[in-house]
Amino acid sequence: LTWSALLVACCAMAPAPPHSSPRAHRTIQVSPGKPLERPSQAAAVVKDGDIVEISAVKYTGDVAVWTANGLTLRGVNGRPHLEAGGASAQQKAIWVIRGTNTIVENMEFSGAIVPDRNGAGIRQEGSGLIVRSSYFHDNQEGILTGNNPNSDITIEGSEFTDNGYGDGFSHNIYIGGA
Repeated sequence: LTWSALLVACCAMAPAPPHSSPRAHRTIQVSPGKPLERPSQAAAVVKDGDIVEISAVKYTGDVAVWTANGLTLRGVNGRPHLEAGGASAQQKAIWVIRGTNTIVENMEFSGAIVPDRNGAGIRQEGSGLIVRSSYFHDNQEGILTGNNPNSDITIEGSEFTDNGYGDGFSHNIYIGGA
């Protein structure tokens, strides 16, 4: 038996991973003029494993809590700008992510301000977050997490600038524990 034949045979016999789902994952499009015009509308209807493609326009005051697991939240045709505009999800962030294993790609977050001075572009409350090619600026916190030893956070090719309240207790990135 050749190595490649052995690999094919082993993979064919392997059971499906326990987290796999028979449901086909959907791609949901968010864009002005589409049924879902704002990211918060998508957050209300997504299911585990969905891919959300968000058009590159400015979404001012549109904040969201993402609770589904295994989401991919991706900017398309440029980088969508999520500007808080005085709004916050649960007095915490532009996006509060409660689901597990979330990927955020090609997004811009700015202007998150809340009374406790911890207004974040993203507040990670679930476990497992990957942020790629994103830009966080002029928030009280860029990304803020709690202490979750069962989580991991990966940040790739992203920029953090001018985040913080200026009191020495706010940060571009604050990972409480992962």
